[in-house]
Amino acid sequence: MRNWKSMKVIKKTTLGQFAKPKEDFADGDILEIVDSGIEQEGEFGIQRIFKIEIPGGEEKNLSFNQTSINHLIDVYGGETEEWVGKKVKAWIIKQNVSGKFRDVVYLTGPEQELEGLKD
Repeated sequence: MRNWKSMKVIKKTTLGQFAKPKEDFADGDILEIVDSGIEQEGEFGIQRIFKIEIPGGEEKNLSFNQTSINHLIDVYGGETEEWVGKKVKAWIIKQNVSGKFRDVVYLTGPEQELEGLKD
């Protein structure tokens, strides 16, 4: 007789297409925030996912990292409802993530600089 153990499973939902840096938008492009975002459990913890409008008008999802959120709070405040319709500048930086160099996207207000992360 087998001894079965219970396991915890997590429901995953499809959110649609995610924007790909350097394919859907380039370093320095201006994007527009389309919704107030959702939080979802991801591989590395909670992800904050927003729908953005990329150059050309298509809408795709993008996970905002905490550095991006901090910059956007500085210019647009702490309520993401207030971010809807706001423009953001994309910064694409190659960084070591879990031992692999990957393109990491940071977002700021269009007039902000990305302090300490961009050469």
